Amino acid sequence: MKKYILLPAVALALLSCGNSSSTKQELLQIPTDMPDICQNVDFNVDKNMQKECGVKPVRYQAYRNVPMQRHLINPNQASLVKTGDKVEIRFPNTFPLLLDSSQISGIEFSDSKRLAKIQNEMDYKEFYTEHKERYKLFKLSIPADANPEIQNKLCFRVPELKGSDRTRSAAMTVQMELLSCETFDELVAKYAK
Repeated sequence: MKKYILLPAVALALLSCGNSSSTKQELLQIPTDMPDICQNVDFNVDKNMQKECGVKPVRYQAYRNVPMQRHLINPNQASLVKTGDKVEIRFPNTFPLLLDSSQISGIEFSDSKRLAKIQNEMDYKEFYTEHKERYKLFKLSIPADANPEIQNKLCFRVPELKGSDRTRSAAMTVQMELLSCETFDELVAKYAK
C-alpha cells in the first residue's frame, strides 16, 4: 500500500520540477545580420518571429561562442559584436574590424541590452590635402553603459574604392582603417576648414 501512495507523490514532485524549469528563459542563438524589422524584437516573448528572423535555440549549454550584438545609432546599421572575448565593429558593406578590449570599455553585451541601441555620436570630415589626396575620416564617441560620461573614442579612415563602376561589384567590400584619434584631430585641424 505504501508503494502505491509513494509512486504518485514522486510523480507529482517530478512534474512540478519539470514545470518550473519551463518558465526559465530559453537560450537563443541570434544572428548578427538580421533585417531592421527583427532588431528590436524580444524573441523570448514574441516566439512566432524566431523563424522569420533566423533565431534558433541553443541546443548545448556548453556552447558559449554565441555572438552578442549592440547596434549603434550612427552610422546607420553599424554594430558592435562580441563573440567570446573578441569585440568587432561592423559597418555595412565592409569587413568586420577587430577591436582591443581597452578601446571598448563599459559596454555590456547581454540579451536584454541587445534591444537598446547605443546612443553614440559621429563626427564625419572629408577634405583634400595640398597633394590632392582625399581623406574621408570619422570619429565615433561611444558612451559606457554604467557611466555615460566615460566616452570610448574610435577613429577611422574610409579607404577609396578600387576599380571603376563597371568593374566594382557589391562583393568587393572595403576594410575600414583604424586611425588614432590624435592623428584624426591633427588632420582635421590642418586641412578641414
